[in-house]
Amino acid sequence: MFLCPCNCLEGARTPLLASPANRARVAGRLVEVLNDEIYGPLRAAHQVPEDFLENGQKSQGLNLETPRSESHHGKGGQAQFESGCRRYVIKSLSKDDNETLQRIAGPLVERMLDGLTMLCPIYMHFKDIATGQYFMVMRNLTEGGPWSAKYDLKGCDDDKTLEVNGKLITPVRKRFYRPHMWCACMWSSERWAYYRGKVQARTLKLGLAETARQEVVKQISADADWLISQSIMDYSLLIAIRRLPPDVAKSCGAGPLPVAAPTSAPPGLHRWAMLDKATGELVVIHMGIIDFLQPWTMSKVAAMYIKSFEFNKATVPPPHYGQRFAKHFQDRLKGDANLVQQPETVAAAAESRCSAEELDAK
Repeated sequence: MFLCPCNCLEGARTPLLASPANRARVAGRLVEVLNDEIYGPLRAAHQVPEDFLENGQKSQGLNLETPRSESHHGKGGQAQFESGCRRYVIKSLSKDDNETLQRIAGPLVERMLDGLTMLCPIYMHFKDIATGQYFMVMRNLTEGGPWSAKYDLKGCDDDKTLEVNGKLITPVRKRFYRPHMWCACMWSSERWAYYRGKVQARTLKLGLAETARQEVVKQISADADWLISQSIMDYSLLIAIRRLPPDVAKSCGAGPLPVAAPTSAPPGLHRWAMLDKATGELVVIHMGIIDFLQPWTMSKVAAMYIKSFEFNKATVPPPHYGQRFAKHFQDRLKGDANLVQQPETVAAAAESRCSAEELDAK
């Protein structure tokens, strides 16, 4: 069975009790675990140990009182927390998100068990008994930062840059109750950085080795069709890019010959390592579809009409959203002959090196 190298998972979650409502302790809190008979097989398939969440010791484990810094990127204001090993993200759920997750749990896990999906895996769904707040636990698709660039892309005007050269971009959004934000002459440096990041994200064209591009485009299209069938919209493609210098590429085992059939990434992750023949750099890219729990509701219908003068908005019906999403990435992900796909061992070596350097920096 897979064991976490940082040993932070030890004794994290008590065995499920044989009671009408499955109960456990997460971060020291008594919780009701929902649909665990559905998520259990996915955890097993992805080699997630049953004690995969910390025991709540605040100095080293999961703490559901201190959100991670990325929480401020979400418009819904739902808090996010990170496990001590950084392999899992715990996210609080809105009413709509919680109801959607309850509704699609079976079909979602069935799709994830098939393996041919870019959807971010969800491993647990629980309710904090004391507060009534619902949470889900999902795979952290970008656990090994920092990143040269990280994007949250919907294929519309809501696209944004999350991180550049290891620095998180703080969202500074225009709002009707902030009239000064509608005049660029009054923008702060943080607002300008956020705006430039949005422009960069909207115009992003990303090169991939052709075999990787074909795989990604095919899976995105299939996932968009499935999300349409579930009446879901407003999801994003998370893209994280790392560019490493030629000496690091060589030390990680990167070579000039393409790999015919690269070995798979660890379960739940989608990543590709490619050697840039033009620069000698090693390019490692992580991708995954996130935030796929928003249903098409009457409030979304109202928002669509309120935003009627916005021509490339996120608030559109699921068929429109999904078709636009798939076409956007078919157009924006480009085959690049200078990028030579590498085996998974190269990606793993690069991730291990970056993680070690991050720990040394701390």
